[in-house]
This record gives sequence, structure tokens and C-alpha cells, in this order.
Amino acid sequence: MNINLLANVLIYTAGLLWCIELVPQLIKTYKCKDVSGVSLSFFIICSLAYLIYAIGNALLSNWNIIIAHIPSMVMLMIILVVKYRGKHGK
Repeated sequence: MNINLLANVLIYTAGLLWCIELVPQLIKTYKCKDVSGVSLSFFIICSLAYLIYAIGNALLSNWNIIIAHIPSMVMLMIILVVKYRGKHGK
């Protein structure tokens, strides 16, 4: 296996895992309509990881990977946090 193929497999795997990791939090937030249980530090670190991931791939001109892993899950979570922030207990 050549190094470029391995690198691309690892990048795609990381992107897939990032999407999967947010699914339980998205479901819980949507069902409960409450974001008080969302760890702000985890959310910030995850968002930062996506940004760094995108910058690194952009530097390598891996545009297909960036497009394939647009952090739609993170964007959806941001929307839910904004929508349900301050609504706990209502």
C-alpha cells in the first residue's frame, strides 16, 4: 500500500468518525430540546479539529476530501445550540 493511499484512507476514516461521534448528541439535543448537557469545551475542541482538518487538507489541495467532510454535523449542532440555548426548564 503506498503512503498516499494510506493517508487518504486515514483522512476519510477520521472524517467519518467525526460525523458519527456527533450523532448521539444531535439526537439527544433534538429530542430534549435542551443544550444544557452539551459540553462547551468538547464542542469548541471538536469545531477546532474540523477547522484544522480542513486547513490541512486545503494545504494539500485535497478539495474532494474537504467537500466530502464538510462539517455538516457540527453546523447542525451549532444551530441546535443557538435555538435551544436558554430554554432549559421551559
